[in-house]
Amino acid sequence: MNQSAEHARDELRRHAGKLHLTTSFLIRHERLRSALETQTSALRWDKKLFDVLRSQPHNSGLSRAVEPMFDDIADRKRGLFVDDFLIQSGSPHPRRDHRPALSDSIDIGLPSRIAWSTEGSDLRAEFDRPARFEGVHCRAFWVAHSNLSLSYHLSFEIPYRHTAADYYALSVLQKVLFPTELVPTTQELDAGSVITTSQYDPRRVERSLSGYIRHRFTIDVADLFKRILTTSSSAPAKAVEGTGLAHALLDGDTPGGPVANWQPVCVSVLEDAYFFHLLRPDHRDRPAGLDAVEPTGADDGFLVYDQCVLDRCDADDLARYFLSGYFQNVIDFLRQDVAEVLDGTEPVYPLPDTEDDPGSLTLYVSPTAVYEVVDRSRSLSAGRGWIGTCPYLFLVHLMTLHNEDLVRRYEEQVRGLIEHLERVDLLGVRVPGRGRPSAHSDETFNRFREFRLTTFEEVHRHRYFNILRYSTESAFYEAIEAGRGIHQREQYWAAVVRDVERMETAVDDLRTARQQRADSLRNKLLGAVAVIGILQVAFEGLNYSFEGNPGKIAWAIGLFLGAALLAAAVALLPGRRRK
Repeated sequence: MNQSAEHARDELRRHAGKLHLTTSFLIRHERLRSALETQTSALRWDKKLFDVLRSQPHNSGLSRAVEPMFDDIADRKRGLFVDDFLIQSGSPHPRRDHRPALSDSIDIGLPSRIAWSTEGSDLRAEFDRPARFEGVHCRAFWVAHSNLSLSYHLSFEIPYRHTAADYYALSVLQKVLFPTELVPTTQELDAGSVITTSQYDPRRVERSLSGYIRHRFTIDVADLFKRILTTSSSAPAKAVEGTGLAHALLDGDTPGGPVANWQPVCVSVLEDAYFFHLLRPDHRDRPAGLDAVEPTGADDGFLVYDQCVLDRCDADDLARYFLSGYFQNVIDFLRQDVAEVLDGTEPVYPLPDTEDDPGSLTLYVSPTAVYEVVDRSRSLSAGRGWIGTCPYLFLVHLMTLHNEDLVRRYEEQVRGLIEHLERVDLLGVRVPGRGRPSAHSDETFNRFREFRLTTFEEVHRHRYFNILRYSTESAFYEAIEAGRGIHQREQYWAAVVRDVERMETAVDDLRTARQQRADSLRNKLLGAVAVIGILQVAFEGLNYSFEGNPGKIAWAIGLFLGAALLAAAVALLPGRRRK
């Protein structure tokens, strides 16, 4: 690298970057209905309540600012049954001109020692001073989905420096949200060391990161339902107790599972000219090797990356290590080799190979997050004040978040149908003491019919398809759906359903055969009754005709009784089958 290029790279590295991290939780309508019922009888979670939400004037600023950007890239009217909309959360302090939807501003502090365990080793990173992110802007808002579910979105705008301490701190924040590795200290870090303090709270209450998310959610859910109750009912707003409703949604034993146990899905936009420069194709493929960083042993058995060891690592290589690990949620990023780093920084949406295209971006996808790296972005600048991230990327994220929940519903419904078929021995699983399949054919037929109706109403009707106008966002959508396995899972379960539907033919055959037997028996019984009726009339006639002649009467009665028995036998015998 020539000196001028190296100087330009150093200049970019000296400037701070910003991580726009948005965490999203989807709350199913079943849970909302159940939780609300525990709090008040004045509200019922249904379509009428959605109309109240839509018409609230409190949402007008957010809708006017962001919805046109959504409509700019997507023809949402093509989704005939999909009709989602944004809902603004309450703000605890006056709005500001460049931060119109700011919910809070917090500081996040992390310890100077960060420990983890992976691949059978205990490791630790040690720094001269604790990492601290100050002035982190938080913005919260809701999205109402067409199937009456709600999603809650909380964004953090985190300024960071290009140092090893900040890289590890960002990795820890992500690891708290997605604890995928064997990191025994993750819960300890979140509970006692990853501390958040609000700049607008004079009490300076310290909370863990997950504790702060819960605190923010409690405030916003209480504000939302109090506004709804005030608008739609004459009952006092205090009829909905915010903490109780948040507890019912977070921890209550209601359908859908507690939010506290849900894994969020995230959008991370790294607004960073230095990272953007490193990830250009001509620069990303450049290193033939990376500056290896080896930890040193400590008396307590840990392998330690101390400040001196980290300072000796090439700054560009350290950044490449971090980016590859961050995109894969790997906190132990320094143990990657060259191939792993190159694979980890291979984007799903490629960057054009031009030096003068500052509007370009790179996109990465994991099962739980989508990452975008930009130098600068007009859409991000326009949307961050309202939703904390790029509206274009957020809409794609929202569509896939919605679709992924529909796929989960589809999976649950298919599993329920299969479990029923196993229970009635239609899949070859015979359980002693359970009835024969034919005895359950009506119930099974109804289950198939219910499955078809339910999947249409809850899944197919609300499914987003690719309604994006432009190739970039359309490619994002396909890449994210593929990265989260939505297409693959949908295709797999659709194939399962096709196989299971063969059972429906067998069930129909059982019902038809049983109905035919019942009809045949009924017809024979009706025939026998008709014959008996005729004979009864004939008997009365004989009795009248041969009155006074008992011998002839007995002979006639015997003759007609024999004919009656013969007719009944013929009527009740099974019909001959055709050969």
